Amino acid sequence: MNLLLVDDEYYCIEGLRASIDWFSFGITDIFCAYNMQQAQDFYLNQKIDIMISDIEMPKGSGLDLLKWVRGENYNTVTIFLTSFANFNYASNALKLQSTDYLLKPVDSDQLTECVLAAINKVRQQENEELYKQKSKFWDNNKRKLEEQFWNALCMEIIPGDARQIANEVSQYHLPQKLLSGRFYLALLHTGIKREKDTWETNLYEFAIKNIINELLEPWHLQPVLARINEKQYVLCLTKNDSVERSFYLDIYRRIIKTLKHSLPGIFQLYISTDTSLLYAGRNFRKLYDAAYNNISEECKLIDTTLPAAEKCNKNLTSLNEWSSLLMQHKKNEVKEQALQFLSELKQSSMAKRSDLVRFNHDFMQIIYTILEKNGESAHRLFDDSTSEQSFEQACNSVETMKIWVCHVIDVFDACLSAISQSDSSIELIRKYIREHLDEDLNRKKLASLVYLSPDYLSHVFSERTGESLTAFILNERIKRAKELLLLSQKSIRDIALTSGFPNISYFSRQFKCVTGKTPQEYRKK
Repeated sequence: MNLLLVDDEYYCIEGLRASIDWFSFGITDIFCAYNMQQAQDFYLNQKIDIMISDIEMPKGSGLDLLKWVRGENYNTVTIFLTSFANFNYASNALKLQSTDYLLKPVDSDQLTECVLAAINKVRQQENEELYKQKSKFWDNNKRKLEEQFWNALCMEIIPGDARQIANEVSQYHLPQKLLSGRFYLALLHTGIKREKDTWETNLYEFAIKNIINELLEPWHLQPVLARINEKQYVLCLTKNDSVERSFYLDIYRRIIKTLKHSLPGIFQLYISTDTSLLYAGRNFRKLYDAAYNNISEECKLIDTTLPAAEKCNKNLTSLNEWSSLLMQHKKNEVKEQALQFLSELKQSSMAKRSDLVRFNHDFMQIIYTILEKNGESAHRLFDDSTSEQSFEQACNSVETMKIWVCHVIDVFDACLSAISQSDSSIELIRKYIREHLDEDLNRKKLASLVYLSPDYLSHVFSERTGESLTAFILNERIKRAKELLLLSQKSIRDIALTSGFPNISYFSRQFKCVTGKTPQEYRKK
């Protein structure tokens, strides 16, 4: 426990230090300050448990010092000493929560009594702080247990069996009243569209929880928000039997509106009727299915208790026409018609994920059929990361399907152009390689020159030239090295670098592998 003595008179401080056996009281460190500034410096660098301070001092009184201490939120227990029995001093000392107010000269027994009271108060404050920390830890742990329970229940990890659920409630240390309660479950679906708005998942979840908790605080509602995956959460509210469902609908609308204006992204909230723990998993599964089939990207509340929309009957009738247009390289016309169809599908408000899946199958059938006729494989065109990501997200919404369709049409049209102009494309690649032998000639870089995927370029190059792209590059570099070895006085190292080899040892191995001689032997002969 630390003690700070503050007085502008040196001998007064020394007298205080000598008047009591501080160590026997548990005071291990005693700091001495002779003005307010010095005292503040000690606070910034040490933990001060008890302060005994004079009131009247130049450069800032003891009252000024204690006011600063309270303003900085230090919980120091303070005893004031003064030579003047001033009512205002005593009044202000009490307002600033000082423990005692003593007149100089101080009686040793009186000071001892005050110090013991201050020590007891410090220990009391420490116990209260420890209790607060333990209480906070338990509250946080309790909330995590609640979230884990609701996650397991809604995802049907905990089966819909009354005895099993009762056992799990006990295992999670949750109140037994949950077993007889009813709850409104909702599925909160989130999504960030723009890359620049990407948030770390835990930070995004923390922000969502804070917003919802602050929003519901005026109604004394304590929601449970449990993450299901990166984009979806269980939102659980305990039902109050005296409150109509319309109240909870209004709460959900407020949540969507507040999230929309506070955070980047799309927020959709799927709700159902109230449920008991026994049927929570079954009811949440319906919400999960509804979210899976929804292809809208609007921020809105979806009440799954309302009658289901009629099935979308919009069929695609332009498939044969699209095939003909693609063969004629009229890709913009196909794009325009495809995007128009998808926009109308979205406006119908009846379309589901299954409609996008059906459209995607029909659309890709056109692409596969034309590629097969030309002896090409689809995986050669769409094996890059951009294609994989677009394909995986294609059926999530109309907007992601539009992105996928446009990407497929662009890659497919480039492929047809490459097929029809393969000889000129291959010659362009060969010319570029010969002129840039000293550079990094990776497949991705070369493929971008003729708008093909790296794998497809390798396939076409081998088919047209009879040797692999890698072998051609190596042979051209060896050919360049031979010329330089015979016709120039450059060092072996410079020739290796000029020919595109990163170092002499690698150059020597490759040169001997192709020619049967080392570069030195070849030059000498």
